[in-house]
Amino acid sequence: MAELQFPWPRNSWAILTKIIRAWYSVETSGGDITQKRVAEVAGVQQSQVSTNKAFLQAIGIIGSEGTSLTDAGKRLGIGLYSENESMQRQGLDQIIKETPILKSMLDIIRGRGSLKANDFFDEVALRIGGKTEGFTTGTAILMQILELSGAIEIKDNTLRPSKDASVGQPLQTERQDNSIQPPVSGLNRIPIAVGTNSIWFIEVGTNPKPEEIQKFLDMQKLMFS
Repeated sequence: MAELQFPWPRNSWAILTKIIRAWYSVETSGGDITQKRVAEVAGVQQSQVSTNKAFLQAIGIIGSEGTSLTDAGKRLGIGLYSENESMQRQGLDQIIKETPILKSMLDIIRGRGSLKANDFFDEVALRIGGKTEGFTTGTAILMQILELSGAIEIKDNTLRPSKDASVGQPLQTERQDNSIQPPVSGLNRIPIAVGTNSIWFIEVGTNPKPEEIQKFLDMQKLMFS
């Protein structure tokens, strides 16, 4: 029986992030989640969604059933949707931890201290079972995921563990004090205690839309779950 080939993507990471962002938007807006709807929201062809879905499943962004994002996928999706880099990093960090090939490659880089880009490609081929169609594009995306998560740095064609491997850290906080700064004009500034010595502030309009409130609550659940 022939060994199943790894489902490499057919498009770049830029296209995949459009699909992930759109998938999150469709999933949270209610109604049926179809590849056609995702493609329309993403502004890509429907075939680009279908040909890349298996890869997104293989790296734990879309669930095995193929209709919804995983928890890690939702973290990444909401980060892309809200243009929140901290949430994107948290999502990518979780994806790396839960995807064997990504975790394995990160362990190699950390274990050796550095790894040439060409060697990275060879190591991936060794673990996946060869260089099949889409290998180059897909392996480059794996490298991007590791870099964008903050886990590694790439310089002079060499991959090294990040000097600041604070992947998945929360957004910058403000020290707690006895005085709360006044709200910005037109916005309500609301303090949220996140620890015994730390307070976060959020700023909201006077009449936020119900769907915006729900998306904010979903973000908090993902951040603190």
